[in-house]
This record gives sequence, C-alpha cells and structure tokens, in this order.
Amino acid sequence: MTISAIRALAALSILTAAAPAWAEESPPISTENSVFSGDFLIVGAGVAVMPSYEGSDDLVAIPAAAVAGRVRGIGINARAAGLALDLIDDSDRAGGLGFTLGPVVRYRMNRSSRIADEVVARLGKLKGVVEAGVTAGFEVKHVLNPYDSLSFSVDLRWDVSGRGSGMIVAPGLSYLTPLSKGVAMGGAVGMNFIDDGYANYNFSISPGGSQASGLPTYRARGGLKDVNAGAFTAFDLNGNFLDGGPAIALGAYYSRLFGSAAESPITALRGRRGQLIFGAAVGYTF
Repeated sequence: MTISAIRALAALSILTAAAPAWAEESPPISTENSVFSGDFLIVGAGVAVMPSYEGSDDLVAIPAAAVAGRVRGIGINARAAGLALDLIDDSDRAGGLGFTLGPVVRYRMNRSSRIADEVVARLGKLKGVVEAGVTAGFEVKHVLNPYDSLSFSVDLRWDVSGRGSGMIVAPGLSYLTPLSKGVAMGGAVGMNFIDDGYANYNFSISPGGSQASGLPTYRARGGLKDVNAGAFTAFDLNGNFLDGGPAIALGAYYSRLFGSAAESPITALRGRRGQLIFGAAVGYTF
C-alpha cells in the first residue's frame, strides 16, 4: 500500500498537505503573517482500516501518524511509515512551476504482523523492510483557481535493511484545492513498479511454504504491482488553516493489484486484487 506525495494513508496525508497549500497563495488571501510565513510543522495521528497485508481480503484497523512542514528551507513531506525531504527551497515563489528533490525513507511492514488469514499465516511472517532512496518531482500552482496546486513526484527506493526486498519505483500525481479558509479537498493517483527481488520477497511461495500452507509453489516476477487512487478532505477546527492549530481529516484509497502481486496464490486464492483503505485523523500545525 503506498501513497507517495499524498500517498501514505489518505487521511493522514491531507493533514500534511492541506494547510501548506495556504502558504503558497497570492492575494486576496495573504500568508505574510500566518503560521506558514516561516518555519512550521504539522503532526497528525489517526486510525486506518486497511487490508491485513498486500493482497488480503481481510481488513484490520491500525494506528498511524505523519509529520510534514518546512524547517530552514527544507521541506518535510509525509510517506507511509516514513518521510521525504525536499532540498529545493522555492517557497518564496508567487506561482508557476516549482521542483522537488531529496532523500526518501520508509518502513514497510507487509506481512510482518496481524496476518488475519490463517492459511497465509502458515507461510510465516516477513521481516520489516527499511526502504531508502530519492524522490523528485514538480508542482504547478494556480491550475484551476488562484489557490490550488497539481503535483507530480517519483520515488525510487531500495531495500537497505538487507532483507532482499529489492526496489520499487512509485510515480504519483496529486491535486489539492482549498474550498475556503477552513476546508480543503483533493485527490491522488499513482502506480508502483517492482523488481524481481521485491516480487519474490512479498509474493513468492517456496516449496517449504507450500508444504506448510497447502498453497501451490509460486515464483513471482517484477513489473507493475498496482494502480491506485484516493480522495480526501480536511477541516480546520477554528475555520482558518492560516493560524495553525487543530484540524481533522477523512480519506479513502483504492489500489488494484496487477502482475505477480495479483496472480500469486496469496492474492488469487486467499485474497483479492482490489485493496481498500479508509482513514480518519487529527492533526496540529505549529
């Protein structure tokens, strides 16, 4: 499950994107004396209802958290169980095109706990994977109105924890618009491409695993893993994102698995291709 650039859990991502959108606007909404006129930090926490693992048809509720902001010109952007840094400081631009570039890191917990399906559980738990790499992209402001933004980014991440989980390439496109000073909404679409290492680690079934679970052996290959889309909305509790403080958010996210991720017996026999996430969160801007 991914949600890169606003691609983590949809509900948490909006907390780290909706308020900063106000920090980029031109008159009649001035941010000169707002919480976003200098350094700022947004923290969010909530709950997500999501598949037990990639390919599962069992939903579980899990706690989640996110952080975003800007400190000394360095942007901090949320990822699922991780973050990305933007080292290009173009926060002072009035509009037009801006670029992002920096490191990204996340912790992947697929099948490392809470495996609801007892047959898949017999395959054994996977160890959590630390992924690190680089993210790059661009953002266009004032697309449909004076206050919206359209962003494109690509994450390129490798397993740096030595688990053999390989590489993932995650391009994504997101759109965000405030509806008023206290309400914002948006959407995101993306894809995930994986190499053989990632596919084998997460979706292959060895002869030993087959004997333990009763599922047929399977050798997974790399390629397109999923296509995903999400929608989300956020509300500032005092009606004005510009002065910081608390906000709440709701979101939903759908992912469709393809290739080995969909054809593996883990998904094809015990789960389903369609993966849903629902989330709700609270956040605070300092």
